[in-house]
Amino acid sequence: MIYKMFHAIALTNIIKLYYLIMTMHGIYISYQFIRWFIVSMYGSFCWIIYYIPKPSLQLGYKEMYYAIDDGEYIDIIKINDDVG
Repeated sequence: MIYKMFHAIALTNIIKLYYLIMTMHGIYISYQFIRWFIVSMYGSFCWIIYYIPKPSLQLGYKEMYYAIDDGEYIDIIKINDDVG
């Protein structure tokens, strides 16, 4: 009788341990899948954004905003409309 009781207790503990291992494995696999999905979608998104052409940089009214110095440099300054 005591043997059967210990056998039943051990069996229920083994079953509980089995369910615990199965649950932990399922959580791990789900976590890895979600991580893989998010990382691959982020990589795809970055890849698409990378290939969208960037507009060239433009200065509005650039004839008003630059002056060529005597040397090798271009100074970007605001030229007053008063100075002719």
